[in-house]
Amino acid sequence: MKKLLLSVALLVSGALIAFAQEKKTLGPLADTVLRLEQQWEDALTKSDVSALEKLYDDSIVYTHSNGKVDTKESYLSAIKSGATQYQSMTRNDIKVSVYGHTAIVTCHWEVHVLARGNKIDTNARYLHVYVEQPNGWKLVAHESTRIAP
Repeated sequence: MKKLLLSVALLVSGALIAFAQEKKTLGPLADTVLRLEQQWEDALTKSDVSALEKLYDDSIVYTHSNGKVDTKESYLSAIKSGATQYQSMTRNDIKVSVYGHTAIVTCHWEVHVLARGNKIDTNARYLHVYVEQPNGWKLVAHESTRIAP
């Protein structure tokens, strides 16, 4: 019985040490992705197309909460022309998970947009996928899902 308890204690201790080391290793990468998320928010609310061009991968798939899908070109064109203006956003419950050269971000956001003269207020959750590339981390996918009232 003592051997069994000792074995279980060693296994649990080993698992906790491995978990702590994994979290420690992911810390700086998760912090990098969180900084990119803040840059994304700042760029959207300032209609900073130049900053968004740097954040988005050329192959980004940008799926809005209404199901509309944009490419990098179509999305940035709408912002550049003023057809889409992000007036404000509030984000919370942000979680980052890093898997090698890929990071997944989940978040709750309330966003206020002026789209072709129509005010759109959205309460949703989004998922971002970042991939580490030779020129840095790039956002390759955005998917937003409305939260039912």
